[in-house]
Amino acid sequence: MSRNKILIVDDELNVCSFLSDFLDYKGFESTITQSGMGALKKLKFEDFDLVLLDLMMPEMSGFEVFEKINQMDNKVPVIILTGVRDQNVANDLIEMGAVDFISKPIDLDRLEQSIIMNIKYLK
Repeated sequence: MSRNKILIVDDELNVCSFLSDFLDYKGFESTITQSGMGALKKLKFEDFDLVLLDLMMPEMSGFEVFEKINQMDNKVPVIILTGVRDQNVANDLIEMGAVDFISKPIDLDRLEQSIIMNIKYLK
């Protein structure tokens, strides 16, 4: 049985590594990238079941990455992970198509449930 593939996009390596270890432990396959451009390249050449996307990144913000993901032919569900605690931002992103908005520090139980719910929804 193949494992669901999740792309982790965060400019902080420690966050990427922590999430990757957590997801691997929970039975998912994870790939990390620390930039928006890296995420878009990976999404162009690989299939993912879900993306975990940080909003605040240098060079290309998570907002820009999210907009570009929405323009792709093969859209993938995106869970926003961020330290931004603004309900208006969360509402805007959900309206744009994000499947969830989770504030940092990340509640791992909530993250796991959101991933499971959104991956099952796709199948």
